Amino acid sequence: MRRSAWRVAMLVFLAVVSANMASDESGRTLRVKVTYTGPGAVDEGHRIFISVFDTSYIGHQGVLPLATVSVTHNGQTASFKDLPKSPVYVAAFYDKAGGYDPAASDSPPSGAPAGLYGKQPGIADPVAIEAGTTAEIEMTFDDTIKMP
Repeated sequence: MRRSAWRVAMLVFLAVVSANMASDESGRTLRVKVTYTGPGAVDEGHRIFISVFDTSYIGHQGVLPLATVSVTHNGQTASFKDLPKSPVYVAAFYDKAGGYDPAASDSPPSGAPAGLYGKQPGIADPVAIEAGTTAEIEMTFDDTIKMP
């Protein structure tokens, strides 16, 4: 009787440990420090919106972000937790007119300064994030590229 109770206890313990290990390894976190260097102040009314995508075809019809976060200060860091995929691609835009509501529109306002995380302007570089880890990147953009 003791042996079977011990076996049951051990199976329960292993199941709990396995579940905890799986949840720790599945979460991917991305931290993006973003800076806008164009004209205009970044503040509560004029935010920077950062979006994470699972494709580099950002801006194509039907391509929606996995997540979007806004920041209210230049050089602020946005965090994206529990991202389901890797690699991801990052885009940002500055709400120069103010008042943009992502719940009301799935695309940035026309004329908004925008940028992609990447070494070459206009080309998004992949950001690889291993399961259970955090990746940190920095991106800077200005008003050279504007939303159509």
